[in-house]
Amino acid sequence: MLKIEQLLKGSTAGRDNNATFERPLDLLISCHNKILHFSSALLKLSTALKQDGWSDSYAASAEQIRRYFNVAGPEHHLDEELHLFPAIIALDPELKQAQSSELLQRIHRLIKEHVESDALWATLDRMLEERTENFAKLDTLATQFEKAMREHAEIENEIIFPYAKAHISDTEFKKMGADIAKRRGIKLNT
Repeated sequence: MLKIEQLLKGSTAGRDNNATFERPLDLLISCHNKILHFSSALLKLSTALKQDGWSDSYAASAEQIRRYFNVAGPEHHLDEELHLFPAIIALDPELKQAQSSELLQRIHRLIKEHVESDALWATLDRMLEERTENFAKLDTLATQFEKAMREHAEIENEIIFPYAKAHISDTEFKKMGADIAKRRGIKLNT
């Protein structure tokens, strides 16, 4: 039987002292690291459950994973959809640059993936909450979820974020970070 420490080993993964609201791209990258960590932990948990069944330790792991994806996950999607993506689109709203049309298509695809991953997570969340005994289905869905999270983060980390970093001004990033903090109810010391 795996111990809870093994499932969530590295739960500080993705913690970045430079990730602040003043540096929203670093914050988003840090969130991706945590998303990858917790989706990997979910996959490990589903594999362990197939082998061992539910235990108090596994239930505690499931609760940590659920807490992350039910609280931080939706906030991360909103950070991108309400703040980052509109800032990228605002760079060329009339799509005059050849690259702009491709970026807009990617952004639409990423938003669609947010909706799809949210739906997949809702199913996984219910299964974990109910302590499903359908371990094969849980494992299949956890595998799909981990793969989707990894591929999605890769596109954003390798294409969207570098483009934003190269084209959005520091002033705009600071405003974006302040808007993200305000939306979350966090008061910044400015």
